[in-house]
Amino acid sequence: MKIAFIFDTFLVKRNDNNYYGMTLTYDFFKERYLSMFDSVVVTTRVKLENKSNSATSGYKIVNGDNVEVRPIEDYVSIPDAIINKKKITQSLKKVINDVDKVIIRMPSVLGIMAAKICEKEKKSYLIEMVACPWDGYINHTNCIGKVIAPVMYFETKKAVKKCNNVLYVTEKFLQKRYPTYGNQVSCSDVILNNVDNNVIQKRKEMISKCNLKELSLVTVANVGMKYKGHIYVFKAIADLKKKGYNYKYYLIGNGSQERLRSLAEKLCINDNVVFVGSLPHDRVFEFLKKMDLYIQPSLQEGLPRALIEAMSLGMPAIGSNAGGIPELLSEKMIFKKKNIFDLEKILTNLTLELLYQNSGVNYKKSMEYDYNHLNEKRKSFYLGDV
Repeated sequence: MKIAFIFDTFLVKRNDNNYYGMTLTYDFFKERYLSMFDSVVVTTRVKLENKSNSATSGYKIVNGDNVEVRPIEDYVSIPDAIINKKKITQSLKKVINDVDKVIIRMPSVLGIMAAKICEKEKKSYLIEMVACPWDGYINHTNCIGKVIAPVMYFETKKAVKKCNNVLYVTEKFLQKRYPTYGNQVSCSDVILNNVDNNVIQKRKEMISKCNLKELSLVTVANVGMKYKGHIYVFKAIADLKKKGYNYKYYLIGNGSQERLRSLAEKLCINDNVVFVGSLPHDRVFEFLKKMDLYIQPSLQEGLPRALIEAMSLGMPAIGSNAGGIPELLSEKMIFKKKNIFDLEKILTNLTLELLYQNSGVNYKKSMEYDYNHLNEKRKSFYLGDV
């Protein structure tokens, strides 16, 4: 069985005529979909690698055996979806008519268009709902994002409601905002393999040596994306530094560091911020094991995989109230997004006992996202209903 996977992201096409990406890689498609289907056609946006976007060292190949990339050539920016709507629709229609079934990852402009084509062509399709378009666009700093937010919200809501089969990465949040009349399942994107059963004991030993005023904090997220909320941790660190706290904040992830480096200098916390850059997945886990506290300060999320992965290591964690984060963390470790005072209050009220308790609770919660369990759940839904 041949499927199409349609989503809005950017793959990079290099001179070797192969396509490369950060998360949607060949390994992802091989493990996720080729275990169920014969072949996958990946359809999304593509950029040619050049000097302005050459920082792709962390990227991995996407195309390979039974995974083909068919890019939408006429869609680079949002205005293209209006200007080149006819051409984009024709390109999508060719892909959709060439496969047996379609998997649409939302939110995405291409996804909304593809859902309409599938309805018209009576093609079987499934929607994977992984984030909230309203939160995503409304938190853009430019006015275009804020104008698009209500359009994407209502169009996505309409598409999801009409779809016969919807997979949500959250347990409640996305289901409430984007309900469907069709079949649904809650199934995170996280991949937890070979979890070390001794992590809690190791973490307790680490916590016992913590200096609560000199904790090492860490966030795994693209540092160039403003909606990841790094700046609120920066501001809290700067404020608490005046009160005798000397936190070290480690940022793991790709993206332009310029904006955050400038802010760190302005806030006089250069010595408190470490830009680690992009790391291979296995090295991220090794790095997290050395950190005291994980922070997810996002302004919008579906269900953050990096947070669940940190929890699987028994890490105490703090998060904003964005998206599905409150589904993962205990109430006393949640702060209102953008609220620096809330975040500072949690940090200054931390005790060793609270860190011990949070470590155990987080580890137990993360086990609900065991890969084998989720994969069987996903396969049952896809093969039974797609």
